[in-house]
Amino acid sequence: MERDELLLAITRCPEIERARGDAGHPCARIVGLRPPDQFQAPEPWRGHIDAAPILFVSSNPSIRGSEPFPPAGWTDQDIIDYYQRCFDENAGHISHSIYNSVRFWTAVRARATEILGRTAVPGADFALTELVHCKSKGEYGVAEALQTCAAQWLNPVIQVSAAAIVVLLGQHARDHCAARWGLDKSQPVHFGVATPGRERAVVILPHPNARGKRKVEHFVDSDQLQRLRALLR
Repeated sequence: MERDELLLAITRCPEIERARGDAGHPCARIVGLRPPDQFQAPEPWRGHIDAAPILFVSSNPSIRGSEPFPPAGWTDQDIIDYYQRCFDENAGHISHSIYNSVRFWTAVRARATEILGRTAVPGADFALTELVHCKSKGEYGVAEALQTCAAQWLNPVIQVSAAAIVVLLGQHARDHCAARWGLDKSQPVHFGVATPGRERAVVILPHPNARGKRKVEHFVDSDQLQRLRALLR
């Protein structure tokens, strides 16, 4: 599936309507969190996923009231432009003040900066995606929806990514992707991992909201960091 076709398909996931009509559906909890007229469409990813050298994968996007999101009346091209260019300075989607008000985004930028060894540019140096694309707070409904959502969308999303390094954030991303890709989840760094589309390095880090150590230097030694940076040259 091509990038734009995939992006739009995720925002219109067919499981949403199925979940609304079936309380036993794995996605029923997360889809039912808001009534249909207040439902925010699933997020496919944020940033230039087909160009960014680092891809962060986490559990699911949070519902935030401080940022715009594509309403029902937007055209296909507007939706594509929003998610691909949402962090671009000249795009007019996410201002610096809004970006800096989202703790998750600022933490991810900090981790990308540590990997790169220079200030990371959101959307260009890294893109963001999730295992579950529907939004909720506190990972509500993620455990139930994860297998269904990831089975449908994870491989195509990774396939379209240009990233040389995939960073798994948090327990859900770590456990699911480690099992899927045959990784020892107790080891934070893996090279030459066969993922959809190409071999990549995989780094496992705590979720930005986790307590305790979160910086790259706490989990990646200097030799590993140099190898990671070499992949980005």
